[in-house]
Amino acid sequence: MTGLLIKGGLVVDGTRAPAHSADIRIQHGRIREIGPNLAANDEQIIDASGSVVAPGFIDTHTHFDATIYWDPRCDPMAQHGVTTVVIGNCSLGLAPIRKEDRKTHIDTFSYIEDMPGDLLNSVIPWDWEKYPDYTRSLDRTALGLNMVSFVGHSQIRIWVMGDAAWERTATQEEITAMVAELEVALQAGVHGLSFSLFDKDRQGRPVPSRFADAAELDALCAKLGEHGAVLQFIPGHSTEAIIEHLQWVGTFLARHKVTGLYNAMIHLDPEPDRSYRTVACLEELHAKGAHIWAMVSTRPFELRVDFEQSICFINVPAWNELVQAPLERKRELVNDRAWRERARSDTETHYSPMFPFHRPQPIRIISAGNAQLKPWIGRSIADLVTARGAHISDVLADWARENDFETSFIVPVGNSDPNDVARLLLSPVTFISGADAGAHLQMFCGVGDSTLLLTRYVRERGDFSLEDAIHALTGKQAKLLGLSDRGTLEPGKAGDIVVFALDELSYGTEKLVNDLPGGRTRFTRDPGGFRYTIVNGVVVQAHGKSTGELPGGRVSKVPRVSTRERVSK
Repeated sequence: MTGLLIKGGLVVDGTRAPAHSADIRIQHGRIREIGPNLAANDEQIIDASGSVVAPGFIDTHTHFDATIYWDPRCDPMAQHGVTTVVIGNCSLGLAPIRKEDRKTHIDTFSYIEDMPGDLLNSVIPWDWEKYPDYTRSLDRTALGLNMVSFVGHSQIRIWVMGDAAWERTATQEEITAMVAELEVALQAGVHGLSFSLFDKDRQGRPVPSRFADAAELDALCAKLGEHGAVLQFIPGHSTEAIIEHLQWVGTFLARHKVTGLYNAMIHLDPEPDRSYRTVACLEELHAKGAHIWAMVSTRPFELRVDFEQSICFINVPAWNELVQAPLERKRELVNDRAWRERARSDTETHYSPMFPFHRPQPIRIISAGNAQLKPWIGRSIADLVTARGAHISDVLADWARENDFETSFIVPVGNSDPNDVARLLLSPVTFISGADAGAHLQMFCGVGDSTLLLTRYVRERGDFSLEDAIHALTGKQAKLLGLSDRGTLEPGKAGDIVVFALDELSYGTEKLVNDLPGGRTRFTRDPGGFRYTIVNGVVVQAHGKSTGELPGGRVSKVPRVSTRERVSK
């Protein structure tokens, strides 16, 4: 068989146009024909009767950079209709990186994105240093999905400045060299630059991006503007810092006509005013020509937190030191009077959104290594503090010691009320993204935002029409990213398609599985009920089961002539 024919479906094409009945023919990975009653040739037939046929969904903020080397399907993305993902976010990526900087980078990447560092070291081939060599290696890698790449600003900074990238602003000569490296990456096909004003490494050092000054960011944005590329960035952690950083970055985006993708806007339960103020700020920036779009995830943000190198204590120095330490050192610190004093002080003077010591009521205990303490499972840290009558830092330290650090918690952070989430999703300055799929593997499962949108906000609540929801997951994301060959169903575009019946979809609960190399755990989610997911004209999942096919590949911003086209010419 030489192609694929999808017959009898209701086509929702990603443009917001009304749904209509049509068949779709795919040949050589591209949509060849759309129309009623297309005659079958020597091709695979998919019966889409009673189904919606839509463009494959795009996820603009993932961290599958490393995952593809042990799970090329990025399971279970295809089971939730996703066919294209963006990697290289948050100022981090896998290139350019010199061999001598690799150890530090692996530690930083694994810490910030909560991935096993030894896997990054042992499973990734690391047969590159420069960005073009990385793209060539990626092109040789069998993939289940399509990959759009950003280049990490921290990687470029370290490439040019070495260790000084972690310490100071750049000279004009170094800025010129960084712009040249960005040009190299853009010529290799990246769609943008990722930038962070938020992250720290395991030792609490600000990542190199955070040392960039106005001259550096202006020069980099100028280069992005030349190529029609985008800037993905993370502002600071407080409301005031977020607004200040949005306004600062917006200056350069407006000047060079660059689209900005801000990760991520969450409706914080303890600070409800933040999302209102941020939306107002973005609306003002849009009016001034600074087009920054905030990523909003459909899912509630609940984090599973433990004491095994979690990033959640990053803003509380003493506690972060404890959590990042080996087990024997943890045992020493928790009994050290000086550490205890520092820990009490740090919890009082440092804001910790991912483990709010100042607001322990919603933090639930979900596991205990000490059998005698298991009756506490399901109760809150606030209950524990009340029962023990001591400072929260000492209570938590005692609890950790009594369980020999084998304990975990659920911390609700935001997006708890669907009404608040719907308000953000429907804002003209936001788009649906920011779930962090592929990262924080032991904290949550970031897969399934597409399914939750279609079940909760289309089928159940009616906040979106089906046409608007599909556009939000496809055509809108493609336009923001500058993807001209996907996101809508049109002849000549990529054969990335999802087939589903709305009443069959289900957003399942996340669960822990032990399927990472070495039996390590990660959160995943059951399939969403999609009938078929098709990548480049090949079915990659059918009725929740992977077909084992790996037809994906790197999506380059630079037009390339395929092997087939070269042969035909």
